[in-house]
Amino acid sequence: MTDRQTRLFAWLFGQPARSFHLSELRRLTGLGSASVQSELNRLTDAGLLVSERVGNLRSFKANADSPIFDELVSLTRKTLGLVPALGDALAPLSPRLQAACVFGSVASHTDTAQSDVDVMLVGKDITLGEVLEQLAPLEQQWGRKINPSMYSPQEFLKRRAEPDSFVNRVLSRPTLALIGDMNGLDDRHRAG
Repeated sequence: MTDRQTRLFAWLFGQPARSFHLSELRRLTGLGSASVQSELNRLTDAGLLVSERVGNLRSFKANADSPIFDELVSLTRKTLGLVPALGDALAPLSPRLQAACVFGSVASHTDTAQSDVDVMLVGKDITLGEVLEQLAPLEQQWGRKINPSMYSPQEFLKRRAEPDSFVNRVLSRPTLALIGDMNGLDDRHRAG
């Protein structure tokens, strides 16, 4: 995959429910007009995108009827989408950040372009300010609010021991690991 395709796929297949105008894709990808237009035409001709003209603007969207739509969305999310970018953004907080995961609509793949991104973090001596500083560029880039739920290892274990806690409700549903393993924290902290 070319750099051009990588930049476009991150948006078009990373947020497949959303339509993008040419000028918006130019701004988001940092690519020139001719490059974006050429690639969008190729992807539309291949049936991977659908194009719609609204007035004098043309919008592009991932083609949900393409036979490889699900695979492209899945691969994009795994390699170029939210999860890798969130993991990269939070990496500077390691090793104090012992585990982090995405939960909610993003983890269950029912999110829309307007959905918030819910993240659970377990770490020692990490402030909300530090976390928000790391996540702010992604909020700006994606135009989506990121909601961190933070716990110290001790608080996390306490909540895990409460059968109907928020932590247990989150972990009983789909999650996407960013750093470490939420379920592995129980054993690691009880043993230590």
